[in-house]
Amino acid sequence: MRSDVAVLMAAYNAEATIGQAVGSILASTIPCDIVIVDDCSRTPVKDVVGPLDRVEIVRLDRNLGPAAARNVGIERVLAAGYRYLAILDADDVTYPERFAKQVAFLDAHPQVVAVGTWERFVDENTGETLFHHTPPCAPDEVRNRMFFNCALAHSTVMMRVSAIGEMGRYAPEYPAAEDYELLRRLGTRYELANLPECLVDYRLSSQGISLQRRRRQLLDRMRIQLKYFSPLNWRAWAGFSRTLALFLVPLPILTALKMLRG
Repeated sequence: MRSDVAVLMAAYNAEATIGQAVGSILASTIPCDIVIVDDCSRTPVKDVVGPLDRVEIVRLDRNLGPAAARNVGIERVLAAGYRYLAILDADDVTYPERFAKQVAFLDAHPQVVAVGTWERFVDENTGETLFHHTPPCAPDEVRNRMFFNCALAHSTVMMRVSAIGEMGRYAPEYPAAEDYELLRRLGTRYELANLPECLVDYRLSSQGISLQRRRRQLLDRMRIQLKYFSPLNWRAWAGFSRTLALFLVPLPILTALKMLRG
């Protein structure tokens, strides 16, 4: 029997982690179907995870990037008629009770179209807890935070499939912030929320984010902030100004300031 929940995963050269990610979904307390879009990985995903019940793998002929790859998966989900679409990145781990709690929340709050959770950042090598990411939970607080940055951690999100069908897919023109753009778009018409508990482990690379990637993320964030700019809301001005400052100030200076703050 098909589940009400499809979990979408875009995978690119994630052979070291995708097995654990898929296993964590299959251990869910409610049945979930998995759609994996293999974005032309050097080792095909099917060779890593093998044939599994409830897992569909779509391999692309060339690398398209996360947004376009996820859109391929979304078309499969829309065509199949699922109610809910959850996201998990191929190097993260979801907790067994996550999807059941998100479904219960969305069923009880019809005005909310996307709900995330808190997450635990862990060292990719040791599994040691580094810190917890605890964004705001109430829809009005999430709406305010979205002026500054994405208030829902993408790998924790569950969305209503009907909202995706209505409001559109990921926008490939924002390759470093496609999740932020999609959620900002959904938030223009509906409410967003978070569950106040950690239900996903996020692997943090010891190499960190590259300077080039960081600048691209900030540039895309500014473009999105301008796209959804609300001139009568002070947070729109403050959010854009903050992102611009992060873009202009060299990373070593920001790191030094963080260290001084303790």
